[in-house]
Amino acid sequence: MTSSYRLTNLSAYPNKFEEAFSIYEASLPASERKNRDDIFKLLAREDYAVTVLEMNDRVIGFSIVFLPHRHPIGLLEYMATDQAHRNMGMGEIMFEHALSLCAGRVLLVEVEAEFGSPAARKLQRRRQDYYLRLGCKPLVGLAYRMPQLQASPPPALNLMCHPNGNQVNVSKELLRDWIACLYSGVYGCTDSDDIIDDMFANWSQREQENGFI
Repeated sequence: MTSSYRLTNLSAYPNKFEEAFSIYEASLPASERKNRDDIFKLLAREDYAVTVLEMNDRVIGFSIVFLPHRHPIGLLEYMATDQAHRNMGMGEIMFEHALSLCAGRVLLVEVEAEFGSPAARKLQRRRQDYYLRLGCKPLVGLAYRMPQLQASPPPALNLMCHPNGNQVNVSKELLRDWIACLYSGVYGCTDSDDIIDDMFANWSQREQENGFI
């Protein structure tokens, strides 16, 4: 079933960008999306790996991984397959590739938190369970917030972490540095100290539940 797939660095094949962007646009609500030009500019950045999953020369999956130079982390900023190839193991293929790109780093993942209608909550729990099965761990006590990219605010998110073969003591100070790196490197937000501090309002009594990852 998966014998004819291949993973390709989109930076080397920019002619496939429109196929990839159509998956991105269809799978994310507008409040979570960057615009087309911002995504295209990632192809030229050395701190990003933008990958497409192809089958029979057709783009069926798309992932974006942020790899900052000064911190031993990666962020799986985006990962999805097209509608026709979901529930076929393609996401696991792309996730394993993301982990390989993050060799020597832990991998952070933004996952939608539970809110809204019962049907929405069911889908959100399913997504969280998916990343738990892949080995990600929730960062307990962190009230993570994604910066607002569009006119409408983004949904509530949880920040999860995959150790990727590393053992790291996730202290408040370390995690705060990581989040500041995401805010500046991924979202272009530099004046965010107060926002990040608010994320740790419930951290002190919960920190020991994270410990080593």
